[in-house]
Amino acid sequence: MGKKTLPIIIIAVLAVAVAVIVLLVYNSKSSKISRLEKFTAQVEQEYSNYSESDLEEAKAQFEKCVAAVEAEDLNGEERAKVNQLKGECKGYFVQARANQIIQNFENELNDAGDEVKGVIESMM
Repeated sequence: MGKKTLPIIIIAVLAVAVAVIVLLVYNSKSSKISRLEKFTAQVEQEYSNYSESDLEEAKAQFEKCVAAVEAEDLNGEERAKVNQLKGECKGYFVQARANQIIQNFENELNDAGDEVKGVIESMM
């Protein structure tokens, strides 16, 4: 080996080592829980503006995050934290869906316009 190949080999070995460390940290249990926390915070900020497709996409991403975390061997404190985050997300999803139902109802009501007025008047 020449003097020029030794630094290249050292750099290559260091790059592989760094890549392995990054991969291990990214796939660690605490990292997965942290990603679920960040996702929950994002949902909290955005759920009131979700369209039906946004909600379905968020639910799919939520399921992936939860599956990744629950594949880990969680201790009691971690399990409690994950369950809390799951509950928060599901609560936001329910609120998003309720907002959609109310908005759809209001749209239908506005579209019905005079017909609804006529029905209401006939009932009185």
